[in-house]
Amino acid sequence: MLPPSWFSPRVVLLLATMASGCASTNVEGPAPALSDAGGDDPPASSCPAMPAPRPFVKTSHALPLDDTLRVNHLQAKATHNSYHLKPKVTIDEWDYEHVPLADQLETQGVRAVELDVQWDPDCSRFRVFHIGILDERTTCAFFTDCLEALRGWSGTHPGHHPIFVHIEPKFASSDHDAERLDALEREILAVFDQRWLIVPDELKGTSPSVAQGLAARGWPTLGEARGRFVFYLNDSSGIRDVYTHQRKDLDGRLLFAEGAIDEPYVAIQISNDPVTDHDAIASALRKHLIVRTRADSSPSTAKAGDVTGRDAALASGAQIISTDFPAPVAGIPYFVTIPGGTPSRCAPGVAHASCTSLAIEDPAHLAR
Repeated sequence: MLPPSWFSPRVVLLLATMASGCASTNVEGPAPALSDAGGDDPPASSCPAMPAPRPFVKTSHALPLDDTLRVNHLQAKATHNSYHLKPKVTIDEWDYEHVPLADQLETQGVRAVELDVQWDPDCSRFRVFHIGILDERTTCAFFTDCLEALRGWSGTHPGHHPIFVHIEPKFASSDHDAERLDALEREILAVFDQRWLIVPDELKGTSPSVAQGLAARGWPTLGEARGRFVFYLNDSSGIRDVYTHQRKDLDGRLLFAEGAIDEPYVAIQISNDPVTDHDAIASALRKHLIVRTRADSSPSTAKAGDVTGRDAALASGAQIISTDFPAPVAGIPYFVTIPGGTPSRCAPGVAHASCTSLAIEDPAHLAR
């Protein structure tokens, strides 16, 4: 997500400096290198072979309320721009970084990630990074690299509650939207057998729409959802319109998509400001939608120790709480954890009274 303040003098100066040695800053131009947290970046990788999916294997462990609790009853920690490493030139808005995806799941209690997808015309594949040249360092270069990291952890911890994958297209809407969206789904299915996924048709069932299916039956139970993934599209442009068949439905699609809460295909809502969006979040939750919000809007919030957004997000009942700081960082007095979570908890005001964090996910029953 591009910060609104990216036209700051520091960034303008950086752009001017780079312009003297670069012919273009087109994000669909030469791909960035796969980076790690230290040392020099290695050379950009060549186009890799497409991976092969692995079959879904359901966990053998059932928790006591698995047939009662549903996916929308949980509250989980998410990371914003989950692949992100700090740029080599310090820019306040992008002064944060994350450990690799599997480590976030294993050691930081993260259960929802955000991936920015950029189209690489040379490979006819999606890469994952923020902004070309300016902010391109990443822990997983290709979209399928990121997905394989998630699948690898999930495959050895199938007792987890569903993991949410927030997909933000970083290409402009064009006449190529349909073919690129088809390519995005092909890459997902190159990693995940479809049984790994909770898809819109599962919520729709025999109802005329996703919204009506959600009202009639709700989200799948946690027992039905363990070890699986929910993908959703963060886009309100023509890309979203093409994907939703001009905002009519998600029939046959793999990803959910954002929209107004009364649209027939909507089951997930993105409301990034838990303070100003408080009423919108409450309205969405009453309709059994899953809501993603942000605990912090920029690293400056964390550095100032401002917990206003974090506390509002946690109290809102939103299921997905996104942050740049999922774990303590030296010198910064702020980070996000889910209070009483194991690592997630029951969503305040949404889950019923019998719910407990250990009923959402129990660390003792993650492995087969």
